[in-house]
Amino acid sequence: MRAVLLTVLLGGLPPAILSAQPKPRPTPPAKVANQEKQAAAKAQAQQANKQARAAAQALNTPPMVEKLAQMSPEERTAALAKLPPERRAVLEKRIENFANRPADQQARVLEQRQRLNALPPEKQAQVRESLKQFLGTQPPRRGVIRMELGRLGAMSEEQRAAYVASPAFRRRFSDAEIEMMNNLSGIVP
Repeated sequence: MRAVLLTVLLGGLPPAILSAQPKPRPTPPAKVANQEKQAAAKAQAQQANKQARAAAQALNTPPMVEKLAQMSPEERTAALAKLPPERRAVLEKRIENFANRPADQQARVLEQRQRLNALPPEKQAQVRESLKQFLGTQPPRRGVIRMELGRLGAMSEEQRAAYVASPAFRRRFSDAEIEMMNNLSGIVP
C-alpha cells in the first residue's frame, strides 16, 4: 500500500526534481568578510609572534656570540680554542644560528642589543623580566600586545605617554601588561 501511494505521489513529479541534488547555499558576503578578517588577524598574530621570538632571541643572545659572529673565521677559531669543549660547542651552535639569520634580522638583533646595553643594569633586568612575562603570555593575547608595542614604538615619548594614559588604552590592558609594554617599548620595536 505504501509503495503504491509513493509511486502515485512521486510518479506525478518530473524526473529532474526527483534526481536533483540540493544546491549548496551560497555563503553570505558578511560571513566571507568575517572569515577574511579572522584569517588576516591570525596571520598578523603569527607575524607578531615571529617578531617577538626574534626579539627574545636577540635579548637572549650573549654579546660574546655577536662578537664571535662578526670575527673572521681564523679569529673565531683562535678565540674558541681557548674555551672548554662544552662551552665551545654551545657557542658554535649559537654562532651558526645567528649567521643563518637574514641580514636584516641580524641587524635588528644587534640594534636591540645596543639599546639594551645602553640601559642601566637595573633597567636591563626589568626589560629581561618583562620579556619573560611577554613570552609567557598566551598567543592570542601576545599578538595583541605585540601589535600595541609596534604602535607605541612609532610614537614619540609625549605621544606614548598621552596614549598610555588614555582611558581607552587602560580599559584594553591590565596594569601588568601596561608596565610590561612600558619596559619593552624602547627595546622591542
